[in-house]
Amino acid sequence: MRVCFAPDSTTTGAGTALENNAGGIFQSVRFWQGWAVAATLAALFTFIANVDYPVDGHTPDYVAVIGADGAEPLWVVNADLRDGVVNIRAATATATGDEEYVLWVAGEHPQRVGVLPVNRERKPLALDKTVRALLAHGKTLGVARQAAGSDADAAPTAWLHEATIARL
Repeated sequence: MRVCFAPDSTTTGAGTALENNAGGIFQSVRFWQGWAVAATLAALFTFIANVDYPVDGHTPDYVAVIGADGAEPLWVVNADLRDGVVNIRAATATATGDEEYVLWVAGEHPQRVGVLPVNRERKPLALDKTVRALLAHGKTLGVARQAAGSDADAAPTAWLHEATIARL
């Protein structure tokens, strides 16, 4: 015995369109494609709006991020060896009373770079030729805490933080 069923109105014509839209807007491929394009454009705009572009088109040669592993950075160091300047921005470093943080090029004979800024300040430091030559070889930077106004030539015996400066 053969049984044949005739198509009814729920499976043809307008019924098919209703079945395809049964999931609502969140089941629509076009919705998710539009959402992806909008999110990508928002991320791109956010990135472009937060990049600091130099006025003359020149960018720093080297960068180092100083801080404890797994924590937010304390300082961000940008070195421009062509101009002989290090620009330092304090991220989360705070003042410690009558002591100051001092940046050094670490090694067998440490070279003092200068006093680091604190409390989200920015500070440019001029580099002498010796420090420029050391930084050009990707040396390690060290941070030491010293009494404010202490002897600038007294090299520290230990580093609070260390970071390798890398070429961009």
